[in-house]
Amino acid sequence: MRSLQHCLFPVVIGAIVLLLVSSAQAVEFTATWVAKADGEENSGKMYMKDGKERNEFPGGIIIRRPDKNVIWLLSPQSKSYTEMSMDSPKSDVQIMPHTAEHIKDQMKKIGTETVNGYECDKFEFKSPSGKAQHFWISQDLGVPLKMVSADGSFSSELTDIKQGTLDDSLFELPPGYTKMQIPKVPSKK
Repeated sequence: MRSLQHCLFPVVIGAIVLLLVSSAQAVEFTATWVAKADGEENSGKMYMKDGKERNEFPGGIIIRRPDKNVIWLLSPQSKSYTEMSMDSPKSDVQIMPHTAEHIKDQMKKIGTETVNGYECDKFEFKSPSGKAQHFWISQDLGVPLKMVSADGSFSSELTDIKQGTLDDSLFELPPGYTKMQIPKVPSKK
């Protein structure tokens, strides 16, 4: 499960930042993402089109559909998926925090740099616990191309970025998948 959490972390952070960045840009692209955390490295594929996002990682796929207000977590091995609302205030699997707008107030632009050939605005974000993270958000693509924690414990970067037309089916549920319910986790008192 730890490996799955490391795979999901760049997706979670990317989704948070995407909520904060204007998604008015109609750029379609694919990229490889590489995430490093606690000495482990994971990679996967990312697809973006019209605000829709698909992330493939070892063992699963996450499709984020703001137009439908839904996130699908797919398990290709079992041909099953779970579904959750993007604005669920307290989902059992917390992929998207309900405080994303609050985070926007805590992001501070600290410069401009080039990452993988793209001009990026560099932002710093300090969590309520005081931990700092840096984001390099592409001016052309409107997404974070690089994220690094100030203490070096985590980093994520998009590489091999290719702009071009993507098939709409990438952002739909594949045929033959069965919907599964997210198991309830007992609350700790």
